[in-house]
Amino acid sequence: MIIKTQRVYLNEFSIKLPGRLLVLPTMMIVLLFGVVDAQSRPDTLFFKDRLQPISEENIFSTEGYYNWGPSIIKGDDNRYHLFYSRWKKAYKFTGWLTHSEIAHAIAKRPEGPYKFKETVVKGRGNGHWDAITAHNPKIKYFDGKYYLYYISTNLGEQDYTENDLIETAHTGYEHPNWAILRPNQRTGVAVAESLNGPWKRMENPLIEPSGPITTLTVNPAIDRGSDGRYYLIVKGDKPNEKRFIRNQAMAVSDSPTGPFTILAEPVIDYLDTEDMSLWYDSTRNYFYGVFHAHSFIGMVSSSDGKNWKKATEFALMSKKLVMKDGTELIPDRLERPFVHVEHDEPRVLAMAMKKGDAASIIFRPIAPKPKYPLPNERQLAWQQAEMGSVFHYDLHVFDREAYGQANNRIDPVKDYQIFNPSALNTDQWVKAAKDAGFTFAILTATHETGFALFQSAVNPYSMKALNFQEGKGDIVRDFVTSCRKYGIKPGIYLGIRWNSFLGVHDFEVNGAGEFKKNRQRWYNHMVEGMVKEICTNYGELFEIWFDGGADSPANGAPDVLSIVQQYQPNCLFYHNKQLAEARWGGSESGKVNDPCWASFPYYSTGAGESAPARIAENNFQLLKEGDPNGTYWMPAMADAPLRGYNGRHEWFWEPGDEDHIFPLTDLMEMYYGSVGRNATLIIGLTPNAEGVLPEPDVKRLKEWGDEIRNRFGRPLAHLENGGLKGSISFDRPTRIDHVVLQEDIRKGERVRKFRVEGLIDDKWKVIARGENIGHKHIARFDEAKVRRLRYVIEAQTLAPIIKKFEAYFVGHK
Repeated sequence: MIIKTQRVYLNEFSIKLPGRLLVLPTMMIVLLFGVVDAQSRPDTLFFKDRLQPISEENIFSTEGYYNWGPSIIKGDDNRYHLFYSRWKKAYKFTGWLTHSEIAHAIAKRPEGPYKFKETVVKGRGNGHWDAITAHNPKIKYFDGKYYLYYISTNLGEQDYTENDLIETAHTGYEHPNWAILRPNQRTGVAVAESLNGPWKRMENPLIEPSGPITTLTVNPAIDRGSDGRYYLIVKGDKPNEKRFIRNQAMAVSDSPTGPFTILAEPVIDYLDTEDMSLWYDSTRNYFYGVFHAHSFIGMVSSSDGKNWKKATEFALMSKKLVMKDGTELIPDRLERPFVHVEHDEPRVLAMAMKKGDAASIIFRPIAPKPKYPLPNERQLAWQQAEMGSVFHYDLHVFDREAYGQANNRIDPVKDYQIFNPSALNTDQWVKAAKDAGFTFAILTATHETGFALFQSAVNPYSMKALNFQEGKGDIVRDFVTSCRKYGIKPGIYLGIRWNSFLGVHDFEVNGAGEFKKNRQRWYNHMVEGMVKEICTNYGELFEIWFDGGADSPANGAPDVLSIVQQYQPNCLFYHNKQLAEARWGGSESGKVNDPCWASFPYYSTGAGESAPARIAENNFQLLKEGDPNGTYWMPAMADAPLRGYNGRHEWFWEPGDEDHIFPLTDLMEMYYGSVGRNATLIIGLTPNAEGVLPEPDVKRLKEWGDEIRNRFGRPLAHLENGGLKGSISFDRPTRIDHVVLQEDIRKGERVRKFRVEGLIDDKWKVIARGENIGHKHIARFDEAKVRRLRYVIEAQTLAPIIKKFEAYFVGHK
């Protein structure tokens, strides 16, 4: 097994852990994860979070014309050359099929502003395959020549006049000529030695429909692979399909002008898509293609140009645009995505936009790839949230027996009608979490029994099947409503790795042969349907947590990442074998090590019953500490159940277990060892069989929240926006015993070593030292009386940005 990350290869065999480890706490199972994708090279192109807002300069329009189909190339003149479609508004929008021409515009920057230069290709008139219209171009440079790929059509042997074409354009899809013009559309190419022409066209189309497409070949996208061959994507109708569904097909040739052979397998046939843009990334040795679907702009990838999958960043953006002034621009249509790439890094996402009777080209800038890891907005919000809860609730809460994880994964609950929380009160749950100072809360919508705590149309083993509330109850709905009532961000935990009711263990259904294969397909479909239900029925979610992670669809597991990205773009994804936007902190103690870095060497902690040796060694040190030189931003989660004291570790309620609620002193140590060490703390809470959080739990949570507020609610003094050094002064010698430092992690973790000094008896004395600051570092020390307090950054990667420096006096606790 070879495990590869970007520019990092590990030729180490994974550690196979014994099956009896299944009795370990749930999060321990996370460590049984590998990071290997089914393809030998992972897809690690991450740029959607670098897409920038647009300004008026990024919108290209020309008076009296619709503008469409952008394609950009950088010329020898160091200018950016836009080749695009345009047609006069006099012909109406449907005139693209009859009167489009390919035009050329120039800019100093790839994101514009562009200035029209000339028209370069039009329909050649009767007697040619490209008699009518020239549309949707792609400009490429291969071996000293420029290749302008485009689509065109004709009316065959039928005589026509310009007035016939105008009438066709004005009438649109219902005109009889449309039924001839559309299926006659084909892809061709014109060749020139200069971007200024002259352009020499071929007398025949490049390719005819066959294999996975029929009717037409349009909207070409092409690039050359590492094997020197040319890979051309064209769109056509899906064969044997009564609905209006399009397929994307791949064709291969030894020459940019063909002949091309269409491959049997389509690039995309699981979704109706259009308008692909293709490029080969030599750094990552991967092909990428962007497309537009009905509601989003998406991306697919391939390690060989022939076998395609959903990219790790499958859903790049929804079909709305954010302006630099913060306003939203919502087009009527947003299509024809094109990614301009330089040195294997995306620079601009260009798209065609229609709003009202205007059709313009949008150039959405892509910020340069940072030289060091940075958080995306989801990760930033998650780290700033600092503390949350995860509510565990499932059928076995009601059997009044001790919970056993190993048995629970293989033995279905005998009677699911035991679910009857007679005093159900999700407001009480969430209010208790808020009193503790938690800012987000997560609910186990499904766990290892497979029972769903919501109204599912795809999973019959759900609240629809209960006598409780006449089968109309929905605890996810009630929970999310309570969260919003109390200003708590809601999240959902989905257990899909085990399902004792359906006989699923470690993602695999039991059985053999075709029986197992069919049941696995059904289970995957059901899980994907449940994920879509969760993502679309309950409003915006803060985090979706897949219990024990989720495997990759390339390994036969449900495809969950793409669904979350498409329907919950602002939600933290935790996690599957393709991606982890946070990581488990290596234990269920509620603490991480010091230092604990948000950067990490892998883009995922993976899934499966094995893990790279580096993750597992030294009692999971890498997860507990991170890696200051890691390539990816993956902050740590510290987690523990509230009922985990004195030899117990209970995520689910059991009768008579109140003595195992952590004392306040232990909970404060968790706070210092998690939030105070740059981790996000998540505490497990569990309502009882009556449907309420037990009163001792509620009381302890309130005590904890009060104590945190008492200690850190108001600093004695503070400094904001500091650099290499910063100091605060007091009017007189003042007792302190805590300092809090925070970096502006939007700019990354820059500090590598620091010290804090106090002016004591007119002498500077070191009172605290550390390596990592990150989002928050809390330093405790013996009481000191100081007139001044300062921090000094002793080592850093870049100029540090200290967001806050605060002093506190807690006293003996």
